Amino acid sequence: MKIIIKKEFDGRFYVGSCDNIPGCYVQSQTAEDIHQKIKQAIAVIKRNCDERSQQFPIGADQPLFDTRIRFDTLSTNQLVKFFEHQKYHLEYIDSQSVLLMNSSFPFNRVHLPRVEQLSPLLVKRIFGEENTIYVGRKGLQYNEQVSSSA
Repeated sequence: MKIIIKKEFDGRFYVGSCDNIPGCYVQSQTAEDIHQKIKQAIAVIKRNCDERSQQFPIGADQPLFDTRIRFDTLSTNQLVKFFEHQKYHLEYIDSQSVLLMNSSFPFNRVHLPRVEQLSPLLVKRIFGEENTIYVGRKGLQYNEQVSSSA
């Protein structure tokens, strides 16, 4: 099982995912906590598969989103609403995690940490680098200097 842990560019969060378990995402403010959260996420997904008598997901079952997303801050609740519009439904929820399942393709699941602010790195892992625009706290800053020759 290949677990990928990355530190957010601003150092606020650690983001974890399991490369061969598609849709498994967690985040934490400490490196020590991330391994426990990954284990919990895998247990939630496994329990859900067992309850539905489905095979444990493999890399080929990766959820794909052909959607561009632009955000400053994004909570789990906001992302759940987005997924509901993409034909996902809430399959499991507790104080630390949310599991969503695609109604059309029940092998596609997405496990998210239940937090007020999702890490931009985690959002990029879900939607892909090319589909994600993180606008940061100060917003976009443009160089507005215009040279004019009159």
